[in-house]
Amino acid sequence: MSLQGLFQVGYVTHELDRAIATFAPFAGAEFATMDIDLPARTPLGDRVVSVRVGVTWVGRMQIELIQPVSGHIDAYLESLPADPDDVVPRFHHLAVRRGDPDHMRTEVAAMGIPVVFETGGNGIQSMFVDARARIGHHLELVCATSEGWAMLGWPDAV
Repeated sequence: MSLQGLFQVGYVTHELDRAIATFAPFAGAEFATMDIDLPARTPLGDRVVSVRVGVTWVGRMQIELIQPVSGHIDAYLESLPADPDDVVPRFHHLAVRRGDPDHMRTEVAAMGIPVVFETGGNGIQSMFVDARARIGHHLELVCATSEGWAMLGWPDAV
């Protein structure tokens, strides 16, 4: 496994709108926001991950701010500060592009890294893994069709 294909830096926060106000001047770009109920396959069975997300592109790097809401969100909560009034975004994960979902799963299995959840839809498949024991943070591996990358706003897709 490598960080080849790095395209996203993910952060978590207790309150998305206030975190965007804090972060936006550093990004130099506006954030698009969305509420997401993501069906996820987990080691414990099918679950839903409910989050509020803000994303923006800074060149070829996507910045993602995540506010965990409900469901299978423990992996996000662990990175939040104890004080719920502290809305400063905390680093959470890096995301890397992968070309083939089967190869992505083989790569993760070969590394022996625990899978937090896997999800897919709209031409996008991803695996969210707990790589903290190896590199200190979570990783998200993402495969997408051309249409999926365009939906994510990938700069080369348009």
